[in-house]
Amino acid sequence: MGTLHYREDEGAFYLHIVLLKEVEQREGNRVMGVDLNLKNVAVTSTGAFFDGGELLWGQNHYFRVRRSLQAKGTRSATQALARLSGRENRFVLDRLHTISRRLVEEADAHDCSYIAVERLTHIRENMDNGNDRIKRQMHNWAFRELQEMLEWKAAEYGISVEPIPPAFTSQTCSRCGHQSSTNRGSDGWFSCNECGQEYDGDYNAAKNIGMKLLTVPEGKRPSGLSHGQLALKSGTLNLSDDSSSAEFRPEEESHGQALSSNASVSER
Repeated sequence: MGTLHYREDEGAFYLHIVLLKEVEQREGNRVMGVDLNLKNVAVTSTGAFFDGGELLWGQNHYFRVRRSLQAKGTRSATQALARLSGRENRFVLDRLHTISRRLVEEADAHDCSYIAVERLTHIRENMDNGNDRIKRQMHNWAFRELQEMLEWKAAEYGISVEPIPPAFTSQTCSRCGHQSSTNRGSDGWFSCNECGQEYDGDYNAAKNIGMKLLTVPEGKRPSGLSHGQLALKSGTLNLSDDSSSAEFRPEEESHGQALSSNASVSER
């Protein structure tokens, strides 16, 4: 099955062909958490950061140009707006394709069978940025497109993408479980008021998102996911014996060295 598109602004035809293939769900119970935001488009529990600077620059650039053309209101300006929209969409989609592919490669490299992502409801309101101008310019911010790309790219590897409610993932310490709105500063850095642990805020949220999937009650969690592990930069984090609890303990690093229940894995 395929479709043929003609882009008038480029004077070129594009042929899109869809290929279907059967892929079995990958066995295993390892999860990679992914946090989505503005400064960093995506951050994983394995410590991979995907900077959003280029996308923000592009969105701001196209926003300014679009506003200038709209103010002119001429016929030529209207035609230019149509061409601009096509360029902007291709600019964003090209970068989202790259990011989604690299996220799947990151999960595959850490032998993950699941990628936990935050449910996208109210994501713009939950984004950790108080700048109303940026949020307005990011009206067309393509988090949904990114997640859809991630889902079908991950499916090729037999990896399942699972959305979870994002509530409090940015306020909760992934080390001790203490939740407070003051744990995360306006600069995006996370410093726990209880245990003193410090992380990049997006990285801390990515770990919490992965943990949330692992603590979904049995019977509601994805089939095949039991006694799961959260993939980290170095090693994994195992569930405590009480799977309904939000407390976790790091058990061992990739080289097999045992860690105490109060130890943390440094992955900044």
